[in-house]
Amino acid sequence: MTSTKYSISAASRITGKSRATIARHLKASKLSFELDNEGNKQIDASELMRVYGDACDFLLEERRGKGSDTQRSETSPSPNDAALDAVREQLIDQYKAQVEHLQQALEKAQDGQNRVTLLLEQKSSEPNDWQTSLDAMGKSIANQTEAQIKELRDGHDREIKQLKRALHQERSKSLWQKLIGR
Repeated sequence: MTSTKYSISAASRITGKSRATIARHLKASKLSFELDNEGNKQIDASELMRVYGDACDFLLEERRGKGSDTQRSETSPSPNDAALDAVREQLIDQYKAQVEHLQQALEKAQDGQNRVTLLLEQKSSEPNDWQTSLDAMGKSIANQTEAQIKELRDGHDREIKQLKRALHQERSKSLWQKLIGR
């Protein structure tokens, strides 16, 4: 696979970003690069597409760079349009998938909103049904609460009786039984 590599200056022209911005992105590892034989930083076209996307205009550099090897170095004589197209297609597919996911989420939200609207309309048209349901639920909760309170009281009463028996037994022991521990 062949690839086209550009200098920082060429990358600046292609993306419309300043040289300082490109250099800052290289230093921060937001944008990857390779060093050529002379130690100059070279940025792959696909890397420019990955970071800057549609802001890249490679035709500007192609027109400017005809016959000039100082602005751009290539590992093949012609630009790798197929690689750029593949990257673009991949990005387009990702964006389409995201749009589809967002559309599904929007549809779910709209369905939920429609259900709430229907419930509110039903509530306003049938207030007695709602009131009846609320009264029944209130009575049910009150009954459950009373049963739980009775259960707790019964348990406490049993525990108090057991403690009273144990206290009475302890008091009724003789001094010798208390010393021996029986």
